[in-house]
Amino acid sequence: MKARYIVFLATAAVVFGGFYLWSPNFPIRGWAAAMIEPAPSNPATGADRAETVRVVVAQVKQSTVPILLSGIGTVQAYNTVDTKAQVDGVILRLNFKEGDDVKVGDPLVTIDPAPYEARVLQWQAAKQRATAQLENAKTNLWRDQQLLAKDFATQKQTDGETALVGQYTADIAEADAQIKFAQNQLDNTIIRSPIDGRTGIRHVDPGNFIRVADNTNIVTVVQTQPISVIITVPAKALAQAGISSGLSDLPVSAYEQDGIALLDRGKVQTVNNIVDPATGTIKLKANFNNERSKLWPGDFVDCKIVVESRHDGLTVPAEAIQHGAKGDFVWSVGADSIVTPKRVRVRQTIGDDALIERGVEADDTVVVEGQYYLRTGTRVAIVPELPGDRSETSVTE
Repeated sequence: MKARYIVFLATAAVVFGGFYLWSPNFPIRGWAAAMIEPAPSNPATGADRAETVRVVVAQVKQSTVPILLSGIGTVQAYNTVDTKAQVDGVILRLNFKEGDDVKVGDPLVTIDPAPYEARVLQWQAAKQRATAQLENAKTNLWRDQQLLAKDFATQKQTDGETALVGQYTADIAEADAQIKFAQNQLDNTIIRSPIDGRTGIRHVDPGNFIRVADNTNIVTVVQTQPISVIITVPAKALAQAGISSGLSDLPVSAYEQDGIALLDRGKVQTVNNIVDPATGTIKLKANFNNERSKLWPGDFVDCKIVVESRHDGLTVPAEAIQHGAKGDFVWSVGADSIVTPKRVRVRQTIGDDALIERGVEADDTVVVEGQYYLRTGTRVAIVPELPGDRSETSVTE
């Protein structure tokens, strides 16, 4: 039985081998050949490298470029005033609408003045009474002095009249002080705006009785023209830029959080004298005229501070900067239309332009579109624009 099985296997092997030799297209033969035969070289590889690649280029520009220090800014009102009562009383009316622009001295709130008017009149009457008493005491004193000279009056009577003159004089002084105090309270029944600003949402309605002790904020007035921005920047970057504590008048621009839309231009007013040890940052305060009211208290803005101006600075379009494993580089186009990578050091990127510290020269030609198809030594053809989007970023030098 075993011998028959061996004979069967040998016969099958002979038959299968003969069919394999007779049919070269048999799938197993193709698979075996692929495993043992070397793959043919691609003759088109060299041609691909030799073909011309279309690219868009730009010249390296030389000009005066501002060096910027960026930081996140928090907008805050230039002045903020919480309107609170200084006298107790019923609020008769609010002389503003929420969101109104007000000027210094504009009446905001009117509190019932009747009790304070009565108090002024009361002390004015007290002064008149003390004045009349003083005049009478002076007359009696003069009479007693005349009689004392002729021994018709005693020294005690004269001294008594002298004391009354002093007492009534003091009563008049007290009445004057009380009149001033009562008049001040009467004036405080009208609460006026201490600043030019804009009113917010009111917290008390007319008809309510308000007390000084409650310390209730009736409405908040904020000054937004000018307006302030607190900018937070790394202390290390501030030191590298040569900015010291107390330095001011540095130009600063405020942008939307996307860093593109310009909101306003202003100046740094002061640099704080304390570094936050938790974050290693320092705060700067800048003021903006805010004439177009683009800045609102509580908003976040992207601020760029001009710390110096770089004369003869070299700039390229930001699209020309490529990022490789060894750092940033650009593709430079030679006179023979052959591209080579040049390693560069970018100082900063402002909008669409990148300031280059080193790596290129003025009037060098760099590729801004089509970098994906470039290799060292590739020949290029310069075109105004590429059809479609072929501006993928290359990661190979």
